[in-house]
Amino acid sequence: NFKTRPKINLGGQRVQEDKSTLIKKNREQRRERDNERLRQKSAIKIQAFYRGRNVAGNLRNKERAVWDQKAESIFRAAHNKWDVNAATSLVDLVRNFLFFYRPNHDIQRELCLCQILRMQMFDVETIFVPFYYEDLRHTWFHQLKKLLLIFLKSVGSQYIYRDTDIVDYLNTLLLAVDVNKYRQLEEGGRRISLELLKYLVSHDLYLELRNQLISLAIENKDKNKQMIILIVNLSLYPFQIIPTSDPYDAFAYESSLKDFITYIFTIPLLADRIEALELLSSRMPLYDIISAIAQNDWNAEQGSILLSNLLGFTRLEVNKMNDSALLNYLTVLQRLFLRIPDQLLADKTTSKPQIDPSVLKLISVLIDEQHLESLLAFAKSRDVMALLKISYFLTTLMIRWPSEKSGLLSKMAYGKLSISENKLSINLLFEVFKSTDLARLLLNSQPLSNSFITDTVFVEQWGMFYLLCELFSRILLPMDDYEFFDGNKSPLKLPEIIEMSTYLKNIAFILYWNSPQLKINNVIEGSCIKPIYLREVATKLLKQIHARDSRRRFTPERHWLMTSEFDMSTFAKNVVAEEQDLERENDKVSIDKRQESVSPRLGVLHNIPFVIPFDERVKIFRQFIRNDRERHIHAIFEPRTRVTIHRSKIFEDGFDQLNAMGARLKNPVAIQFIDEFGIQEAGIDGGGLFKEFLTSLTRIAFNTEYGLFLSTNEQLLYPNPHSYARHETQLRYYEFLGRILGKALYEGILVDAAFAELYQGLVYLKNHKGDVESDLSLNFTVVDNGSDIPVTKDNRINYIYKMVNYRLNVQIGLQCQAFFRGLIDLIEPKWLKMFNQQELQILVGGAYIPINMEDLQQNTVYADYKEDDPVIINFWKVVSEFSEEQKQKLIKFVTSCSRPPLLGFKELNPKFSIRRAGTGARLPSSKDNPYVKEVENLLTQEETQDINMNETCLQEQEIEEITSDYDIDSKTDN
Repeated sequence: NFKTRPKINLGGQRVQEDKSTLIKKNREQRRERDNERLRQKSAIKIQAFYRGRNVAGNLRNKERAVWDQKAESIFRAAHNKWDVNAATSLVDLVRNFLFFYRPNHDIQRELCLCQILRMQMFDVETIFVPFYYEDLRHTWFHQLKKLLLIFLKSVGSQYIYRDTDIVDYLNTLLLAVDVNKYRQLEEGGRRISLELLKYLVSHDLYLELRNQLISLAIENKDKNKQMIILIVNLSLYPFQIIPTSDPYDAFAYESSLKDFITYIFTIPLLADRIEALELLSSRMPLYDIISAIAQNDWNAEQGSILLSNLLGFTRLEVNKMNDSALLNYLTVLQRLFLRIPDQLLADKTTSKPQIDPSVLKLISVLIDEQHLESLLAFAKSRDVMALLKISYFLTTLMIRWPSEKSGLLSKMAYGKLSISENKLSINLLFEVFKSTDLARLLLNSQPLSNSFITDTVFVEQWGMFYLLCELFSRILLPMDDYEFFDGNKSPLKLPEIIEMSTYLKNIAFILYWNSPQLKINNVIEGSCIKPIYLREVATKLLKQIHARDSRRRFTPERHWLMTSEFDMSTFAKNVVAEEQDLERENDKVSIDKRQESVSPRLGVLHNIPFVIPFDERVKIFRQFIRNDRERHIHAIFEPRTRVTIHRSKIFEDGFDQLNAMGARLKNPVAIQFIDEFGIQEAGIDGGGLFKEFLTSLTRIAFNTEYGLFLSTNEQLLYPNPHSYARHETQLRYYEFLGRILGKALYEGILVDAAFAELYQGLVYLKNHKGDVESDLSLNFTVVDNGSDIPVTKDNRINYIYKMVNYRLNVQIGLQCQAFFRGLIDLIEPKWLKMFNQQELQILVGGAYIPINMEDLQQNTVYADYKEDDPVIINFWKVVSEFSEEQKQKLIKFVTSCSRPPLLGFKELNPKFSIRRAGTGARLPSSKDNPYVKEVENLLTQEETQDINMNETCLQEQEIEEITSDYDIDSKTDN
């Protein structure tokens, strides 16, 4: 049989490896061999370096020993006459020192060499000896530069603990660059001094001096006086000897100036650290520093410190500056102040980080009265550029430092600070502003583009505009109407105010109407002014001027309207649609903020509504209410609320049954009256009974005998300021009255009530010509611990502010807040923004305009009568012949208010109606359903009489009925 021989492998088991594994293995082996060779080379280098360092260290130690001996011999020969050998020995000594010098090992040798250089060798300091030998001068110059740099680094280091040693270094540095010491040398000695100084400047002279100054405690400045004086002298020396005529040297001068500002002038509280303040102030190139600061950019930290130090050194120098220097100074203050972050100047009451109190104290020089007077003197030249600069600066102060804004404005408004020699600041500002390109643009009848708002060309002019608005607004606050219209007392004449209002109206309208395209919250480049700031100040002042015009017209017809800027025919429709769109989003928190950017029409309507005709705004208001009623009915469907009211307890029953309804009072309410005998009165409330209830309730509540309101001599109402009116029960009454007035506005029902402005007594105080303190004997009782502070001529404006706050926010503040809470349950606050105080009064109580009987006739509904019936014809003929007073009484008898509806009698709801009431004679009653039966029985009587006597009888009876002030229904017919 065939049998295969077994295969025998004498080499052991063989592992099969693929190609990639083999290559990888070889690569790793090669890398390991390379690493091993590298380790061997590195070890050799380390060993060589160590041996070299060791050898060098030993050599340096030997040199140190030799150097110590040489230094001792030079000390012994110090008083001998110097010669070339002495000079050569000094050069060798320094060469050896530079060879072995190590900062941490050779401090004592460094101090020794420092002392050697300042030793007197016969008649000259040792440091200058080698310069007298031409062969040694070049070598010595380079050695000395290196040596001085070592001394300089030691000044700024932290390992020199003795102040006397620092003083030695500083003395040596000053000696080495003292140009006077080189006068005995041949030509070129001054250049040596100059080059040494420039070398030090280029090698961080000011940085090292800064390090030493910062390390000195402020409280020890007396102790460190000598060192501080030396530092000051050395830091200022470049500005004394470096010429600026040569471009090469001029560059060194500018470098020194920049480094001085960067490292010395940015030391916090520099003036407090330096005992030799007068020395620094007298030698410091202040104007050059101001110019250099203006030409460079500085970060926020540097900006605040630079500003504080600059103010610390210049506050007493401002009045000595010429116009050019002042212009630069203002520019620098402006730029540095803009560098301070907003939060650093936050009000102390906020939790935001604030600037260091000591630095803030120095920065407060900006608003110091003496400093401001010096700056404002610059503007008294009436130069337009000067006025623009100072206005822009003051605007920057107010925007960036809001806590100081009020005080600054008050000082300027009342003459304590003025930019004019013979007139108030506001007058000069307005005169100059009228001449600017910006003013001409705003008066231009052509449409304006958005670009001029953010154009940097107008930045300073916007600053003047902002200041002008804020200043005039502040002046108007305490100014009464008598002063406003008196050309001798108002700072601006009425024609000037009209022109000012034109500027304001145009810019405010543009900033609202074009807000979607304008980034109103972004600052205008290179400033702190935002378009929204301009819009706010323009709107505020515009409202103040319009309020005066509303009380007593002085502007031309249609002056306030901007209807030429948009399509008025579609405005109401579009603004109502925009309001509905915003309401659908249901974002109540941000809707007010978004509406001005999303809807320019709403922005205009809520902020400067008077640019839209009043009648148009009333239509929009009524449409807002109609839309709200539809939303309310769809959201909360409730049947008509039925309320029983006793005629003897109208206010009490109304309060008990209606006050808790809150916003549900928007729903229809049906009234059932109970007469004085406890019997239900006949009648179905179709709206008239509720109107009668509402007018009766307001008549009771606004009656001063009820105690919720008091009246002025002109019978104008204001909340009762007595303390009991602030009790919880009374406040609920005020809240209820707010809801009732809101319901009247919601339903379009007029209320015969007029409200007062409380200022007469304060006007008398403000305009009192005699001795305020002795004549009036007033004090500040309205503030804590104020009973001992008399009111004087100087502080009466402050007293007026305090008193206004007390009257409005303390005495009647809670009452007004409660009333407003009730009102806004039915009327949105943003709707109220569409009207000013006088317009709201018209909205509540009707317009003081002649009554149009033709309008009433055209909007009358007849029941069982026709327009051409004789009795109807006679009725309207008689009514048309009434006097205006009789017409008012008729309208009051019919509607409970003597004034007609705002948009005419078509707005009357329910409509005025005349119906036939059958036979029988009785006088009409205001308790019946209003507008319907006021004339029904009267006309019935008319039909039964001789036709020839109809007109006369009708006239007599109508006059009797509309002038009767008592309840005619209570009479018993005989």
